Amino acid sequence: MAELFVYTRCEFAKLKRKPLFLVLAASSVLLPLAFALFLADPPDSETAVIQSMATMIQLSAYLVLIPAVAVLASHLLFAEQDYDTMKNLACVPVGRGMLAVCKLLGMLLFAVLFMAAGALVTLFLLLCQGWEPAGYWPLFAVCLGQGVLMWAGALPCILLVVLLNKSYILSVIITFFYTMVNYIVPTALPGLTAVPLGFNAGTLIPGALSLRWYTPFLSPGEQPPLVQMILEHAVSTPAAFGISALEAVFWTALIAWAYRRQEAWKEVLIHAYISHRMAQTAPLPDPAGRRGRAGPLPAGAVRHPAHHGAGTARPQL
Repeated sequence: MAELFVYTRCEFAKLKRKPLFLVLAASSVLLPLAFALFLADPPDSETAVIQSMATMIQLSAYLVLIPAVAVLASHLLFAEQDYDTMKNLACVPVGRGMLAVCKLLGMLLFAVLFMAAGALVTLFLLLCQGWEPAGYWPLFAVCLGQGVLMWAGALPCILLVVLLNKSYILSVIITFFYTMVNYIVPTALPGLTAVPLGFNAGTLIPGALSLRWYTPFLSPGEQPPLVQMILEHAVSTPAAFGISALEAVFWTALIAWAYRRQEAWKEVLIHAYISHRMAQTAPLPDPAGRRGRAGPLPAGAVRHPAHHGAGTARPQL
């Protein structure tokens, strides 16, 4: 467990050095400022807190956090391949599957911190406007929970990115489509969302499950018919996080398997290429039996001096 924590911290440190991470970190601060410009004038402090936090829980989480986690995970999972440092990991006693798990846990930490930063900026704006933070801290906990649920919801998209082996165009298309499904389907098709827990779209689609969990926290008093329909099929906190945990374990295992399988195939191809090159550059036998006599150099090889004259050819890999 201690090693898992250390490796996860290392992967998060790698993540912080990426320019995209800095852009997304800035967006977690700037988005609440932009949302504050479009909020209606609330009648009291409690309504002001609910309206402000709802923008973080609904818009930032769905439209920004899910694609951000998917894109950052693709960069993190293929970092060793991009910088040709995979061979350095042979000195580290960690398997490829465990490495993928640590990278995903680093993304979980990013998701929680993203939501926490946005929520704290929202609190700062509320205080600057003179509102009392009535009921703020329970909604702050909902923000953190939404970060966990959105991370779990992004895992299927990350699996597709790994299987596509860094095809960025397809990855962006899939991420955009997946984000829209999680954001539009739960609200545009309430018949799929307002259903009992079970093997159905309202339970299996991460956006729908999350909507059914956080809606009761943001909807006190009388509500429109659509919201009332969702409230009638609300999901408790243990049920929502229990289902998400099972889904996260399932998708994480598949991602680790796919990541380990792809790297194993790369190692096989590298060893086959090295063996082929070494066979091409092996010294030819001398009919006269003299030592140090080698055949002609193949393309891409140089001759290094040996102790007895001609030397042997070594490949330039």
